[in-house]
Amino acid sequence: MPNLDQETYSIHFARFAAKLEKHLLTHGVSCSEADVIIEDSSTIFFDKLNKPKKAFLKLFKKQDPMSLFIESAGEALQKRIPEAQKTFGSYRAIEDCLK
Repeated sequence: MPNLDQETYSIHFARFAAKLEKHLLTHGVSCSEADVIIEDSSTIFFDKLNKPKKAFLKLFKKQDPMSLFIESAGEALQKRIPEAQKTFGSYRAIEDCLK
């Protein structure tokens, strides 16, 4: 992936992560736990983005940064706070906090 694209995704990730952190804190997640969730979601986000299997497809279709972030954040939340998936950790709730 060209550096410009990687930088663009990094900027999107940072913007989304700030909104997710605020969302998590609003729902009673401790600051340290929110940091760990965001760190985990970062790993998942960039792993999915750089997956070699999809490199050929990426030439033709860019991944939507928001959808990729929501999926990654959802996975990280599921790992740390499984019960959150029914409320503030659902795909829809994360999507709403990013808008």
